[in-house]
Amino acid sequence: MAARGQGGTLAATTESLDDGGVDGWGEDAELVLDDDYGPTEGGLDEEIGREEGGGWDVEEDLELPADLDIGPLPTGGGEEGFFVPPTKGTSQSQVWCNNSQLAVDHILAGSFETAMRLLHDQVGVVNLPPYKNLFMQTYARGRTSYVGLPSLPPLFGYPQRNWKDAGARNGVPIVGLKLSTLVQQLQIAYQLTTGGKFNEAIERFRNILLSVPLLVVDNKQEIAEAQQLIEICREYIVGLSMEMTRKELPKDTFEEQKRSCEMAAYFSHCNLQPVHMILTLRTALNLFFKIKNYRMAASFARRLLELGPKPDVAQQTRRILAACEKNPVDQHEIKYDQHNPFDICAATFVPIYRGKPVVKCPLSGACYLPEFKGEVCRVTKVTEIGKDCIGLRISPIQFR
Repeated sequence: MAARGQGGTLAATTESLDDGGVDGWGEDAELVLDDDYGPTEGGLDEEIGREEGGGWDVEEDLELPADLDIGPLPTGGGEEGFFVPPTKGTSQSQVWCNNSQLAVDHILAGSFETAMRLLHDQVGVVNLPPYKNLFMQTYARGRTSYVGLPSLPPLFGYPQRNWKDAGARNGVPIVGLKLSTLVQQLQIAYQLTTGGKFNEAIERFRNILLSVPLLVVDNKQEIAEAQQLIEICREYIVGLSMEMTRKELPKDTFEEQKRSCEMAAYFSHCNLQPVHMILTLRTALNLFFKIKNYRMAASFARRLLELGPKPDVAQQTRRILAACEKNPVDQHEIKYDQHNPFDICAATFVPIYRGKPVVKCPLSGACYLPEFKGEVCRVTKVTEIGKDCIGLRISPIQFR
């Protein structure tokens, strides 16, 4: 029994040794033998893996229906549930540019380059700096900003003037500048002119003139009103600039005094409001009476009385007219013919009589002698004199 118990202990010890790990001994402790008890390289599993048996009957060549649709295959390395971002669409600003040929719509979209190209082709704009403030003010009105969620950047909205029927592809921006707004600014410019603040008035008139190409109107009547607004601003800018130049001229010699009289006479042919025309005619009347050109002075007096001035002004004018009619002659020759229609050169302030060569500003219509062709207009400060252009475009109906 003792021997039998001792043998069982040894067997248990042997089994425990066989079950122990061999990591500590290294790979050399494992000897793999083949069927002939010989060593093999790579072990039995590799040898068996090279052989293919016929026990598995798997048919891989199955005929599937041709119209079977299993959807797109994943491309993320076999992972499912991956996110595919949507394709970036066209921005609203680009949509505005695509849908409109009006310069103001491109400014509202922030595309200043295309806006300048349109203004260049339509009204001959070649000088951008005077337009800078108007461009920035217009661009600022082209979008709204609002807060979505705290700690997130603000969101932008793009208001459209055709919002009732506009879709994602045919919208155009809302325009904050109205024709009525420019008419109100015109009244302020008139008040500055009446008050003798010529510098401020000229700047106001020029700002109105440059704003007209940034309008959007709906019908032919409003187009005509916008054109009339340009003509009014041109007449005042040319006339007031000429009057300021006249006041700065020296008056030491008689030739200088004659030049002053000529410019005063030219100023009286600008198309001004009656209240301003009265002031202009009074100036010309006094200057011509002083140099004893009574016949010309009498013509200014008659024109003045036709405008219905105040009683005291009318009384003084009649007295001067009576004095002129007693001796209706001109003592000096002046370069002025009131009976021959003429335009005033906005650069030299000399008359360009009908039939003489003349070049004009494509935006304001200001007249110049041919020698000034290609230069920047003195009235607008932005356009090229004599440039061949399409013309003012401020309404979609002008493109139909």
